[in-house]
Amino acid sequence: MLRTLLLTSAALCGGLPFACGQGAEFMFSAIVDGVAYEGRPLAWTKATVALLNRDGQLHEFAAARAKEAQKTAANFQGYSTAEMRQRLYNEFGSDYDYTSTQHYVVVHPRGGKEVWAERFEQMYRSFTRYFRVRGFDPAAPPYPLVAVVFRNRSEYQRYGKESKSGAPSGALGHYESLSNRVYLYDQSSVGEDRWEETAATVIHEATHQTAYNVGVHNRFAASPRWVSEGLATMFEARGVHDSRSYDRGDDRINRGRLMDFREVVLPTKALGDLASFIASDQAFERKPIPAYAQAWALTFFLSETRPQDYAAYLTRTADRPLFAEYPAAERVADFRRVFGTDLTQLEAAFQSYLAGLR
Repeated sequence: MLRTLLLTSAALCGGLPFACGQGAEFMFSAIVDGVAYEGRPLAWTKATVALLNRDGQLHEFAAARAKEAQKTAANFQGYSTAEMRQRLYNEFGSDYDYTSTQHYVVVHPRGGKEVWAERFEQMYRSFTRYFRVRGFDPAAPPYPLVAVVFRNRSEYQRYGKESKSGAPSGALGHYESLSNRVYLYDQSSVGEDRWEETAATVIHEATHQTAYNVGVHNRFAASPRWVSEGLATMFEARGVHDSRSYDRGDDRINRGRLMDFREVVLPTKALGDLASFIASDQAFERKPIPAYAQAWALTFFLSETRPQDYAAYLTRTADRPLFAEYPAAERVADFRRVFGTDLTQLEAAFQSYLAGLR
């Protein structure tokens, strides 16, 4: 993530009206290659600036390209819902509708379901409620969250190619960190009623988005992928994302991930020991099915059996310095500080717990 920003400098940042450093509360505006930006500088060097724009998007640009730079406010202030709706309309035009809730502005096909916005808002409330009852105090994002629902798969893929969102191949939807948006498409557009499949995509990606915007994860620092994917797959279970309707303990189990864990992870031991899995994200690229299964299993085990420790661990990983690397040794050390040094014993308890789920 923006590794050029790891450089430090005590010099002034080109023509920018502030000294170099990392993290600031004030806002400034500038024209960069003819485009106006306004927001909070998260990190800057003599060469490069990382700016959190008022719409939540993260921009990196060369300091020398910033023209007419000036401070505009002592504290960061995101766009209002009305301002965000107008900006999205300017971007996507009259072919879409724009539905807002307390925490979201959702772009979706005209005449489409208002349930799009309802689903995202419902997920936000469910997510924050889940963590509040476990002693974690989520922070409200300073701007409305944005989700974009395209009419069909071809529009979704085309937008991904033309923008910075970079839609993953074969994906039904994704959360994109730089823009801070969820992108997906209406899977019922193929002529079948596939709302449940679409809703599952909303749940997973909205979990990512909410976690990165209320302080459970740190969007601007390296985070172990098993942590983010484990949380998102845990929320796929109806007893987690809709606990008021499904309050039985077994409703919290993600049956698909449990089956993958038992049939793919345990028999082959393809991911190595627990320390190896915690230390690296490589398993998600090399062996995604077992990696997602183990991420869910470990997250579920920790949240169900050690909820306070799990919340403390999320706080530790979220409190890392902005744009800092997270080496393997530090990842394992942080995990041990919270859950204990004997990972062999913990892994045995973890596997025993998963074996006992019915």
